[in-house]
Amino acid sequence: MEFQRDDVEEKLREHHTKSRYVIDVRDGVMERIASLPAKKRKPSLYRRPLVMAASLLLVTSLSVTVYAAAELVQIRSKEGKVVLETKPEPEGSKELQAKQDRLYSLDTASRSSAFRSALPGQAIAYYIHNQEINELKREIHGKETLLEFHAGSLHLGDLGVFREEAEKRGMPDIHIPSKVLHEYSFHEGMLSFTPDLSDLFQEGEPTKAYYDIQNELIRKAEESTGSKRVFVKEIKPPTAGSISLSYVKGSDMETSISVIATKRSAMNSKQEIHYTDKDHVEKVLADGQEMIYVHYADAYFNQGLAWVDEAQDLYYHIALNSKAKLTKENMIEIAEGFIN
Repeated sequence: MEFQRDDVEEKLREHHTKSRYVIDVRDGVMERIASLPAKKRKPSLYRRPLVMAASLLLVTSLSVTVYAAAELVQIRSKEGKVVLETKPEPEGSKELQAKQDRLYSLDTASRSSAFRSALPGQAIAYYIHNQEINELKREIHGKETLLEFHAGSLHLGDLGVFREEAEKRGMPDIHIPSKVLHEYSFHEGMLSFTPDLSDLFQEGEPTKAYYDIQNELIRKAEESTGSKRVFVKEIKPPTAGSISLSYVKGSDMETSISVIATKRSAMNSKQEIHYTDKDHVEKVLADGQEMIYVHYADAYFNQGLAWVDEAQDLYYHIALNSKAKLTKENMIEIAEGFIN
């Protein structure tokens, strides 16, 4: 279902004539990144709106990776299958990482341009017409796959309207009761969508439909006589994939709590939490629900609590940034509010 800007604006007027609301598609949220880097790479990343920064901890299509501790911890389903576990952070190739960093630095502006072209609830494929960018993609992926995909997200600053919009699309109500939050108040909510790529990939390999779109956009790029270098095509409507809410302490935007719930149908059935020797992880219980608590040694979001809700088929993650001084017990209290 596609969002209409006028419909949402009208709802906000009905609820509060001075509601602050944002409906846009900003860079960072829709990056195809599995996790927030363990190290603080670029301060500018963390000045972005809080829900967007926290959403980098999500995987929009395949898997979730966060950084945690020096031991194996597993959570199993009722059938005995592992649904969440910790693993040592894999050693990556420095050469590959350098190429990925270079690609990221080169295509940031183009990705931002593509993201802005997608309305909330609209999915697109896009091609960036740049020789160096495309050569790096070939080297990194080992394939002639040059397309990127994105689905526009909905951002709202009115909690009542946001909860209504999320409920319409079958997403859970993850509002934190005020008695738990103390000095924290709602800041912004984000409803993210997952592109439907079922006709573009089969068993992980691009289909003829994929290459038809890629060839069409490359042809348009080659025929273009202007300075345009981002070429976009709308694809099948996406589905609601995750919901995120951020709460801040007073007017300090850098002291935040973020709560994220992701449909497991948009992810791998088993999620991994990667760790380094400097980090800490432990299994905790909240009303009988097993969870993994993580404390990161050096990360913007330095505490996290993750679990799987089998009944609703959801993956939950609560993240605190380094300025939020809540304890592990506070986080468990927050989590208890979401357990059925």
